[in-house]
Amino acid sequence: MADERVQGWDDDGEYEEAVGRSWLTVVVAVGCFVVVIGVVVLGVLGVFGALGVLSVVSD
Repeated sequence: MADERVQGWDDDGEYEEAVGRSWLTVVVAVGCFVVVIGVVVLGVLGVFGALGVLSVVSD
């Protein structure tokens, strides 16, 4: 029974698959972070742009 539990521990294929999944997770997380930062930057620029237009119109 003990041999059944540790049978796959020496298999490098499973390790490589886990490393590949980890890198995929990192890439997805970085992509989401970049999208969120982009939305924040566009929102800030949009607010400043709207304030600029309002200041020109009110003059």
